Amino acid sequence: MIKKMICGLALMGCALSSQAAVQGFDWSYTGFLPSYWSEVQPQPVYGSYDPGYMLKGRFFAEDRDLNGVFSIQEITSFTIGNQSFMNCTGARECKLRDFSYTPGGALNFYAFDSVEYGTYGSGWSRTSTSYSSRGGFDTTYENDWSWSGESGIAHEITPQTKFAISPVPEPQTWLMLGAGIALLGAAKRRSRKA
Repeated sequence: MIKKMICGLALMGCALSSQAAVQGFDWSYTGFLPSYWSEVQPQPVYGSYDPGYMLKGRFFAEDRDLNGVFSIQEITSFTIGNQSFMNCTGARECKLRDFSYTPGGALNFYAFDSVEYGTYGSGWSRTSTSYSSRGGFDTTYENDWSWSGESGIAHEITPQTKFAISPVPEPQTWLMLGAGIALLGAAKRRSRKA
């Protein structure tokens, strides 16, 4: 009887410790409509819808006000691809300007990233990319040496674009899974001996 109570308390302890405050989510958008433009050709030229083109990222947040919605003030980490949008260094400027996510609902964000090289008038260039969950993402290329001037490429979200989001398993979740499997194995072994 005491062994069962101790095992029950141990399982409760594992369950309670798995309720970590910070939660992580992997997200992706798949399928975009590309378009290209430049100062010479300002009207966008659209390519074919690409169902395999993917934009993916990850964020970690803590619902500090316990309202069930993660807001920009509650974000601890936000990445797109392998690029962080929280701590930019060197020639790279970036920022997460807008963010909200309700589990089971829509993900809303706007982020940008810009890298500038050289001095204007002597080989200067800048690449800027903006990311929006409402419209897609676009990259603008600027320099002081190209005859075509500023140019860019956009990847627009369409009704065919697929959105997916899933929680990132926490270490405690894996610990509970391992403990549960070990307990099942021990119970099965004990029942064979009896």
